[in-house]
Amino acid sequence: FTRTGRDFLVRNNGEKVPVSELKGKMVGLYFISPSFDPCLEFTPKLVEFYGKLKEMGERFEIVMVWLDDDEELFKQSFRSMPWFTLPFKDESCRTLVRYFKLQSLPTLAIIGPDGKTLHSNAAEAIEELGIQAYPFTPEKFEKLAEIERAKQEAQTLESILVSGNRDFVIGKDGAKVPVSNLVGKNILFYFSAHWCQYCHTFLPMLIEAYHKIKAKDDLFEMIFISSDTNQASFDEFFARMPWLTLPFGDVRHVYLSNKFKVYGIPTVVAIGPTGRTVTTEAAALIRTHGANAYPFTIERLEEIKREIEETVLVKQWPEKVKHALHKEHQLVLSQRRHFLCDGCGKEGENWSFYCEECDFNLHPKCALEEDKECMMKQLLKKVRSLLGTFVSHLRKLVFLIFKL
Repeated sequence: FTRTGRDFLVRNNGEKVPVSELKGKMVGLYFISPSFDPCLEFTPKLVEFYGKLKEMGERFEIVMVWLDDDEELFKQSFRSMPWFTLPFKDESCRTLVRYFKLQSLPTLAIIGPDGKTLHSNAAEAIEELGIQAYPFTPEKFEKLAEIERAKQEAQTLESILVSGNRDFVIGKDGAKVPVSNLVGKNILFYFSAHWCQYCHTFLPMLIEAYHKIKAKDDLFEMIFISSDTNQASFDEFFARMPWLTLPFGDVRHVYLSNKFKVYGIPTVVAIGPTGRTVTTEAAALIRTHGANAYPFTIERLEEIKREIEETVLVKQWPEKVKHALHKEHQLVLSQRRHFLCDGCGKEGENWSFYCEECDFNLHPKCALEEDKECMMKQLLKKVRSLLGTFVSHLRKLVFLIFKL
């Protein structure tokens, strides 16, 4: 923490404190930038965490590493923080970023009393576990992992979806549906919001999968968990959905988002008939396999894999092909979860004839010219493009000749 000409840290009242004050203590290096919303959300939690450790008499300190160029904002923000900081734009800030190979914000790197790094980033552990994460040792995290595994084994739908008198969801008619009515069913939690463009793109695919699954299994439901900021947006978006929902602004949204570590939307979490979590990656599975992925279990995914492999064997596709649309390299038969065909322009899944170097994909039917009309259209398109370029150059040449 020291450098030539500086052997101190700074408190929020401007007092300079010798770095030697940290000797023998556990230290958290808090890398922060106010331009990142997650930092703004995490800081109050860290203040609370720090305060509890101080009340307990723990020898723990935090040193802030400010990663922003706005000095006035630095001063304003630091006034509400109870820990130490490196001086504004101190050279050590860059050195520490390189040393800890900073990859995300917020980051709270933990240094033990012996000066060795205990944890490269304990921010997520504090958000999820609070004071229980302390003192960040491998033994502590292993013990917590055992507790979490036990919780997952004991998890039921009611244990995660009922909170106090909030023991219901809302149907399309606005009526309350008791959570107890959903026990024993396969449930999908759909984390989404009207303001999210990706959610609008994904929704038609999800609705199609929902109807197909519902048609073959009545013991299936989906629940919309909204991140919308106002009732009007919530109502408008939910009006397009055929399933259940949590009420707008329901407190369970925060708990469920934290429990399933929902860092982006759309996210779809699958819950099995026992109430245990099947997967938090159901959105990706629906994109790739549609309703065919249901009920999203490992066993079902293994079945799909075997079905795909058998399809290839039955069709006897070649391992490699040469194609007129991509003369530069051979195309290799590859498993691809999701891609856009450079032949017909449509989406594809499972198998593609692929050039990794050029990121070029063709549906098997396009690569093997089973859809000749599609391929002819693409070839004609290329020919028209080349002719257009030729005519343009010819006009320029004629213009220059007449000019001379």
